[in-house]
Amino acid sequence: MDGELGINVNNPVLRKDRMSTGVPQLDLMLDGGYKNPSTVLMIGPSGPEKNVLAYHFVAAGIAAGDTVLYINTDHTPDEVEKSAGQWGVNIKGDNLLWLDCYSATVSQGAGSMKPGVKTISGPSALNELSLAIAEELEALAGKRLRVVFGSFSTFALYNPMDSLFKFLSLVEGRFKKAGATTMLLVEEGMHEEKFLMTLKHNIDEEFIIKVSAEEKFLSGPQFPIDVPIRVGKLGVEVE
Repeated sequence: MDGELGINVNNPVLRKDRMSTGVPQLDLMLDGGYKNPSTVLMIGPSGPEKNVLAYHFVAAGIAAGDTVLYINTDHTPDEVEKSAGQWGVNIKGDNLLWLDCYSATVSQGAGSMKPGVKTISGPSALNELSLAIAEELEALAGKRLRVVFGSFSTFALYNPMDSLFKFLSLVEGRFKKAGATTMLLVEEGMHEEKFLMTLKHNIDEEFIIKVSAEEKFLSGPQFPIDVPIRVGKLGVEVE
């Protein structure tokens, strides 16, 4: 197959305009992974599923030599890495960079001394975060890039909706111009319908984690049926 047709010549089943999810079965179902470049919305309840899917996405990027930019709002970088490890996913690497919107809020402004971390004063500091993103993109020009907002819902708690979506529109454009695939983690049941409808205008792919009794599914228009999943010691597995 010719690479000009958008086919991965090393694995003809998988498209080149995709970025691996980090879960092999999902990559096959999605012709290679999430669209690239794109903005991916991952909606789920308060359980670990959406976070672990993000960890797989990050780990796949680290393994592939991509640069991964993780924008954390609810836990410190060390806590996020520890959480990933507890689910069998290693997200440690020199090509993982952090825009840390959390540490300064719990350590009297000291922030994190961890290498690869740029401290933001808090999730309400959208202008500061926007500037930091612009600086990172300038420094990373030409590199293959993945971005995770974990979690985007936290920004909604600290910012007016209009301001937040102006910010998202601006940075989303920057990320796509840089060829990045960006994942937004969103808490199910936390937002009003107007917020979700506005958010969906900014995304390219939407995935929803559904929980029914003891069963869990990943739903999306890309799948013919809901995909049964479970989270265990090896992270997310497709059943």
